[in-house]
Amino acid sequence: MASIEQPAAAFSPSASLVGFNFRIPVLLPILISALVVRLLLASLPGFGVDLGTFQAWSQRLATDGPWDFYRPNEFTDYAPGYMYVLWVIGELNDILHFNQDQWQYILKLPAIIADMASVYLVYRILDKESPGRQLTATLIYAFFPPALLVGAFWGQVDSILAFFLLYTVYFLARDRPVAASVAYTVGFLVKPQSIATLPFLAFWIMRNYAPKFDGWTPRETPRVWIMCTLVPLGVMLVLITPFFEYQPWKFIDVLRESANTCNYRVNSFWAYNFWNTGGLFDMGFKPDTTHACGGTAVQATTFMGVSTQVWGWFLFGSAIIAILYLLRNARSAGLLALGTGLSMMAFYLFLTRMHERYVFGAYLPLLVACALLHSRVLWGLFAATVAVHFANLYHVFGYYYLFSGTERERFPDWTRWPDFYNWLDRPHNIPILSRFSFIGAPEAIQILSVIFVTAFVGFLVYLLYVDVRQKPPPEAA
Repeated sequence: MASIEQPAAAFSPSASLVGFNFRIPVLLPILISALVVRLLLASLPGFGVDLGTFQAWSQRLATDGPWDFYRPNEFTDYAPGYMYVLWVIGELNDILHFNQDQWQYILKLPAIIADMASVYLVYRILDKESPGRQLTATLIYAFFPPALLVGAFWGQVDSILAFFLLYTVYFLARDRPVAASVAYTVGFLVKPQSIATLPFLAFWIMRNYAPKFDGWTPRETPRVWIMCTLVPLGVMLVLITPFFEYQPWKFIDVLRESANTCNYRVNSFWAYNFWNTGGLFDMGFKPDTTHACGGTAVQATTFMGVSTQVWGWFLFGSAIIAILYLLRNARSAGLLALGTGLSMMAFYLFLTRMHERYVFGAYLPLLVACALLHSRVLWGLFAATVAVHFANLYHVFGYYYLFSGTERERFPDWTRWPDFYNWLDRPHNIPILSRFSFIGAPEAIQILSVIFVTAFVGFLVYLLYVDVRQKPPPEAA
């Protein structure tokens, strides 16, 4: 049986994120060049709807403060974590009075800062790997195409969630579960989609720090379990309470309402996932529940009389159970990172109402897993999913801006790749499939969605055929 495991001690226990060591000659030019590229991209127009929403929230926070931010008649579908960043930007605007171009540029900086922190964190996590492997993984994220597109160009903040997920892995690998739970909580308050990783991370902590029992009676207090529950809960309460007039339980209503936004109650909102294997308009944009949207009643898409929303929860739950089972005996940092990334990927693939960006948080943990586990199979699966994800992001940005009426005039010609976009936007005749009349000519979206789902299954099959308990041989594939 093949072996892929690295010992947990592969991380240096003395490593610290506080000491940013510029004495490492190779890291500084990587950080500088990655930053310059992002700052140049940030000068381009971004995704106007998202940036305009951030600007409005930022100005409202500076004017009114957070105390009653989530008012019933105001559109606010983000959790309070990122609102602290927007509040600071709003206060800066009151002092400096940004023009519109400056607003768009400033609003892209938090994601750029998160990317720089992530590049550094990848480098530190791999400090016991060979210099070549460490440098390769660091360079990959420094110039990671989806990160450049989502953050510096688009202006979204998924990079911040990705950083905190990797930070959580970093602390768990260094035997610091309470710090990991706090890092996770902050990431959750920025982007609640990280809830996908909670079952796996909670399992990891409960298994590794379980108290000894006499039958059903614990011999000792499960102190780590208690601390990993109470400390992050306290952090969460401190951070969210000012936004809800000291009624923090209203945060649950915000999460519920953001998931039930009228236009998003579909099987897939542009995400190249399981639901788009049936096509964007034939399956992806079909309703996942019966509801009335804008006064018009729609019927849920069903299979065997069950709505696709319920099927999505079933498929996601099944995937998480499979991940937990396959990694039940895993102890290494590499497999910790892999399980975290696959949990995010399962969330994106199988739940309904997914957006194209919701899988982005999976890639930092997956990148670290590939570097630590020394597997060409993992690298191949990683590369395939990255290519599909980038195509998905470009397709959406192109549809709304790069190739859209007057919006396209705001962007330089080099950002438009017509041949690529046209390939993504039309059906394709594939000889091997044309023999089956019921398939016909599949859309590019269907083809790429099938590749993504197949790659996820490939990750699970890979884990099925390796021994997660043993160290790898020196030349492990």
